Amino acid sequence: MNKLEKVEYIIIHHTERNNDFPLFVKLRHIYLRGWENIGYHYLIGNTRPFTRNGQIYHGRPEEFEGAHILGYNQNSIGICLIGNFDKKHPSKEQFESLFSLVHRKMEQFRVPVENVRGHREFPEVRKSCPGKLIDMDYIRTSLTQREIPKIPSLVN
Repeated sequence: MNKLEKVEYIIIHHTERNNDFPLFVKLRHIYLRGWENIGYHYLIGNTRPFTRNGQIYHGRPEEFEGAHILGYNQNSIGICLIGNFDKKHPSKEQFESLFSLVHRKMEQFRVPVENVRGHREFPEVRKSCPGKLIDMDYIRTSLTQREIPKIPSLVN
């Protein structure tokens, strides 16, 4: 794995599976995609049976490039919410953890709020990731105001 040189972006994803677990994600990435490790640096658990709601799980060590977005792995941190947010809103606990983690990483790496992006906001991405029910502009506004958004307002 290559060393992560400079963090310029924080990229938010979703697993597209409501019943998921960091180990399942890691195994899919290694055995189905042929990667050296899990692609994301962090995962955030949901209300389903395999994870604790809002629990932050460590994925790929932060000092190494992720494998979560083609062309930007060398300068980004990948955070993945467990769940399918094309169909269901994330839990309040997931968003509290997401905002806490993103704030810490923005400060640690001096990432401006405009560089906190959803996977779908990058060129050549044809997915809805981190889900149709996640409004990234609203998230960035909330990050600027340092407040956790209310879940119903996340609908586009």
